[in-house]
Amino acid sequence: MRRNVCWLLIGLLLLTGCAQPQADAEPKEAKPTVTVTYYSEPTAVAPPLDVPDVAGYDDFLGVLSAAVLDGKGNKNLSPVSVYIALGMAAEGARGQTQAELLALLGAQDAANMRKTAEELLNSLDVRGETGEIALADSIWLGVQDDTVHFFEAYLDVLRNSYGAEAQSVRFGEPAAGRTIADWIREKTREKVKVSEDAMQFDGDTLAVLINTIYLKDGWREPFNEERTEQGTFHRSNGKPKKVDYMRRTDRNGTIVRGDGFLRYALPLNDVGRMVFVLPDEGVSLESLLGSPEKVTALLRDGEEKNADVDLMVPKFRFQDRTDLEEILQSLGVRTCFTGMADFSGMTNTPAHVSRVLQESYIGVDEKGVEAAAYTLVALAKSAAIPVEREKIDFHLTRPFLYAIESRDGTVLFLGTVAEPVQE
Repeated sequence: MRRNVCWLLIGLLLLTGCAQPQADAEPKEAKPTVTVTYYSEPTAVAPPLDVPDVAGYDDFLGVLSAAVLDGKGNKNLSPVSVYIALGMAAEGARGQTQAELLALLGAQDAANMRKTAEELLNSLDVRGETGEIALADSIWLGVQDDTVHFFEAYLDVLRNSYGAEAQSVRFGEPAAGRTIADWIREKTREKVKVSEDAMQFDGDTLAVLINTIYLKDGWREPFNEERTEQGTFHRSNGKPKKVDYMRRTDRNGTIVRGDGFLRYALPLNDVGRMVFVLPDEGVSLESLLGSPEKVTALLRDGEEKNADVDLMVPKFRFQDRTDLEEILQSLGVRTCFTGMADFSGMTNTPAHVSRVLQESYIGVDEKGVEAAAYTLVALAKSAAIPVEREKIDFHLTRPFLYAIESRDGTVLFLGTVAEPVQE
């Protein structure tokens, strides 16, 4: 009954408040105005993933290699370096951004990806008598104003799971690029020539993630330098070239016959082996590449056969660079390069990936093989994306009702203001 009486009073007050006051002879002071804006967040609908079917690192290897290697020129790629660098980026991503990265990395979730990365980092840490594999990770944080923060939880994951060291630099100043390049050269034993433009970072750069890998080992059975001789190398353009060939004969070696190719592996002392795939006469290397399935077949398929293998292996050494932005986008990783990127697990500042590249070195001679690479993922500030929101003016310029309620909603005071006064 009391509640009915209360609402009746409110109704009467509302009716009274709607009555127009009579005009006064004297003009009144302007009424105070309060503007309240209501925000309505749009419902984000994530687009379907357009990423190849990847399950783990081996599938990632096939997918990335098929996209990078076309057989038309010298290329040197370290898929494991790309994997770990993208993994560190995925750790700080959220939503669709993370989903696309995880799908390409063949991980069900971040924990699954992290486990794979940890296993790779642990298993690839080799320090033998003559051979070595060394990986290193780092994150370079831009010195920003007090409004930019990098989350400690993210840095802890990089430190504990990736062994990544965190350092601060002032992006936009030349010293930042020099400092990072020096770190890369140290970790790759001065083998990778770091491009000048790769180390140019403007003031909008928030962070740079880097993985490096260095490998060196000797052949289990070294080549005799005295047997090295010049021979003809038949290039795909039809122009022959004279090169230095290392030569020897392996008695009772295991060679693999595949569909259009031969595969043979040379064991190394400590870190594993180096595999060579030779297309059959009349079969181009380009035709053997082009898909993850073809890459896998070249590395895994075929029938083994024991034979005396007469070897002619050319000596070679070169630097390489692969810019990966367009390649990753062709593989379905797109959101991270746009203003819709979500790296809210890394920083409180809107960010997107501005650059992904790998530079590398490979050298093969009579003694063995030496290779090095670094993969860089740069993140830059993103402009805040404007969101369409409904705006409602709430201007207290006419009679109004007020109420004062307790925490549980009990009305403690109720009143109206037909004319604001200060008595």
